[in-house]
Amino acid sequence: MGLAKTFGVLSYTTLTSTGATVVTGSCGTCPGTAITGFPPGLCTVSTSAGGTAACNAEFACLTAYNTALSNPSTSALPSPNLGGITLPPGVYTFPTSAVTLSGTLTLNGTANPNGQFIFKITSTFASAANSKVVRINGAQACNVYFVVRSSATIGQASAMQGNVLAYASISASNAASNRGTWCALNGAVTLINNKLTAQTTCST
Repeated sequence: MGLAKTFGVLSYTTLTSTGATVVTGSCGTCPGTAITGFPPGLCTVSTSAGGTAACNAEFACLTAYNTALSNPSTSALPSPNLGGITLPPGVYTFPTSAVTLSGTLTLNGTANPNGQFIFKITSTFASAANSKVVRINGAQACNVYFVVRSSATIGQASAMQGNVLAYASISASNAASNRGTWCALNGAVTLINNKLTAQTTCST
């Protein structure tokens, strides 16, 4: 993720938070300059509204997005629902353009701390309420990429792990959380009482 890894959330246009959102890391917008809801929301490191740091990070997100998309698929999953399955590192595609997560997705690192999980989603991504991503056997949140060629919607109390790189916008419902970076490459990010933790290293 390059310079984006210190950011918990980045938006191309506007970043809006309602309630007691906590971003452990930086928050930014570029080229947009509108960040609202901080406070009462909190970015523990820095806030960059159209500044150099956010613009460099947004470019790093775009680079990560294009790099992930360029990877050839290693597995075509039979279902567009990621819930209820366990996957090793790989590059995954789906039988439909829209992808969902309902229940638990388990990512098995197979004792390879460098193993990457790339999910190539050709339209929208939506996680259901209370869904979650679980990492086992050395899987690292920094090596997980949900590459969404439209918009991402994160459901209420959904516990995500990884980098969500959405071509359009990202909208999170109440109490959703993530370890990694959320990047909206051409749209807005909307948060509600969320807990986002940037993964500056691949050690947790």
